[in-house]
Amino acid sequence: MDLQNHHLTVAGEALPNIEPVARCLLGESNANLSKRDELRYGTNGSLSVDLEKNTYFDHEAGTGGGVLDLIKRETGLATRAEQFEWLEKNNLLTSSPASPKVLQIDQKTVNKGGQTLQIVTVYPYTDENGTTLYEVVRLEPKGFRQRKPDGKGGYEWSVKGVRQVPFHLPQLLAACSDDYLYIVEGEKDVLRLESLGLVATTNAGGAGKWPKELTPHFRGRKVIILPDNDESGRNHADRVRGALAGVAAEVSVLNLPNLPLKGDVSDWLDAGGTLEQLRELAEQAPVLSFESASPSVQGDEKERKETFAEIIIKFVLSEFEPFHDTNKEPYLRHKDTGVVWRLTSRQFRNYLAALLYRATERSFSEQPITEALGTLSAIAQYESDQKAVHIRTAGEGGTYYLDLGQQGNSRAVKVSAGRWEVTDAPAMFFRPEPMQLIPTPVRGGSIEGLWRIANVPEGSRLLVLAWLVECLRPDTPFPILELLGEHGSAKSSTQTALRRLIDPNACDLRAAPKTVEDIYVCAAVSGILSYENVSHLPAPMQDGLCIVATGGGMAKRKLYTDADESVISVKRPIVLNGISAAVTAQDLVDRCLTIEMPVIKERLEADKLVNQLEEQRPALLGALLDIAAKALALLPSQSLPPEQRPRLLEFALLGMAVAQAAGQQPEDFLAEFNASRQESLARTIDASPVATAVMEYLEANPRGMTASVKEIMATLDRYKPLGSDAWPRTAKGMGDSLRRAAPALRQLGMECSCLGKIGGAVKWSIKKK
Repeated sequence: MDLQNHHLTVAGEALPNIEPVARCLLGESNANLSKRDELRYGTNGSLSVDLEKNTYFDHEAGTGGGVLDLIKRETGLATRAEQFEWLEKNNLLTSSPASPKVLQIDQKTVNKGGQTLQIVTVYPYTDENGTTLYEVVRLEPKGFRQRKPDGKGGYEWSVKGVRQVPFHLPQLLAACSDDYLYIVEGEKDVLRLESLGLVATTNAGGAGKWPKELTPHFRGRKVIILPDNDESGRNHADRVRGALAGVAAEVSVLNLPNLPLKGDVSDWLDAGGTLEQLRELAEQAPVLSFESASPSVQGDEKERKETFAEIIIKFVLSEFEPFHDTNKEPYLRHKDTGVVWRLTSRQFRNYLAALLYRATERSFSEQPITEALGTLSAIAQYESDQKAVHIRTAGEGGTYYLDLGQQGNSRAVKVSAGRWEVTDAPAMFFRPEPMQLIPTPVRGGSIEGLWRIANVPEGSRLLVLAWLVECLRPDTPFPILELLGEHGSAKSSTQTALRRLIDPNACDLRAAPKTVEDIYVCAAVSGILSYENVSHLPAPMQDGLCIVATGGGMAKRKLYTDADESVISVKRPIVLNGISAAVTAQDLVDRCLTIEMPVIKERLEADKLVNQLEEQRPALLGALLDIAAKALALLPSQSLPPEQRPRLLEFALLGMAVAQAAGQQPEDFLAEFNASRQESLARTIDASPVATAVMEYLEANPRGMTASVKEIMATLDRYKPLGSDAWPRTAKGMGDSLRRAAPALRQLGMECSCLGKIGGAVKWSIKKK
């Protein structure tokens, strides 16, 4: 290796050795008791100054420290700035290689392996006496490398066998014992904090590297870890904190507020952060004390487990904020990332086990974790605040949030009238295990790209677009999207594309539910209910879907209890597909948007379609959000005459606004909406033999009739459709069928109503309007 133009200068002043400071402060030592490497003060030599270690110790008081501690003891100067000012006034600050900060290098290169590398900066790592052990060298264009002196005036590009030390070890040892020691990720940040008068250090090699040899230097000290704002930075902070367990007096991990992604403390200071703010944040940072991190092995097994459980509880409460939802379900929100966890879930139990190992480098058995989670659940349920918990969407009153589900942060899209932005969500978003992330949306896309992937006929696209926007509004009833078509109409791929745009899931398409409970359980862990190949839905399931779309829940007895109930309360959008219509109940039909899908003429390969969707998702979502924001701004200006207001009034008004936002007219949406409703009405009539009989009867008898249910049943029997197995067998069954068919008949101009008891019998009226 050839080092050219090797001109080095030391930047910054260094702390002096303790000997001149002691002589300045204490005068001449006791010559009879002093040694070559130790000064003794006092008649009995009760105060000693170790010249090799650069420390002092008061044997009567039992206290000691480094250079700055001695200055503080003798002068009362409490801050590093004041102490350094005293050193400067007494001409004790000198530029010395005993404690170098950073070597500034002028025009130098290293030839190695035939390649010329430019050396930008050299960071020397020294022992207690300032002797360089090794150096971290910043190179261009290769990043960072390490080297050690070869004893011949040159360097060897290897640090194998070299003692590992923290950066700026002499300054670390000289600091006052009650000073905070800041551990950062990189030498540049150390220098930045030192320029503010703080004590800082780092380890060579960056995140993920913390040799065990570094740990003893922090014994009994107060440590603040400042991680970079990324996953590796957080993992490194946890590793360092775990390494300091039982060594440092206290350790805090301080995640600086408003730090950009991959940002560090230097970025925070550049953005306007001040020394005063940093000190205040350090004082407020939650402390994880490790004094009890190693439970005593004395005592019985029960005592040891309880001690471990207490450690886990303290650890969790230092990292998470406990709370409960409206059903008293316990949750935790990470104080730094904002990510919400269901405390009783297997997902959190596994995550906690990983956190504990990362922080302590030890494995905790199942028993103390179970005990700790039980106590934490009680704290969350009975000693913490109640907060609303959301899945994927939240908001009301015109401002809505779409959770992106991205790991390690709580980023969400905020949508309001006229604008949208990606921000940290104020809402408590729970992310069930099957939920997948949404890529960050980008502006400038066109929603037209969606129709090249989703096989939605042109005459139904405004309906589907309005349904997608409505899925972002959890404060309104949701319409149900039903995709119908024969084999080869791309029902499943279309449904997948629509769902993955706003609620991707490990299981985008589920099989039809087998029980009503299945519907509620699925809704409790999904942003959207998505079923495929649905051929039949029994009446109780249709009722359940209707309740989920409009908001409601179910309750059942908890297992192993006599009176406790388990409650699931939800409101979710629903989409399903099938060859034939499975939705037949009038109440559900009224909330259904039916899309008849054409057969695909030019079929694409499935994997190409998936790749095309994944590539375009950020732009498609951005285009959808553009339309949603414009629609929310236009929504207050939309209205319908009272006689034209449908049951899904909120959706109809939003659809009109969506049409305008998409460059079309509100009437275009109403035409699609009304056509869908007519299709739903026809299906209701077809599904009800009684409704069909009433229509046939009124065609033949326009004046209608008023009679008892028994008489109406006998009259309509002559108009009963052939082969009908669902014809009511009793008067009560006929009355129930008339009541269910009445809304659909009314929209077709026929009145079917109960008049109450007249002349001792309940009468019904059937007539044209």
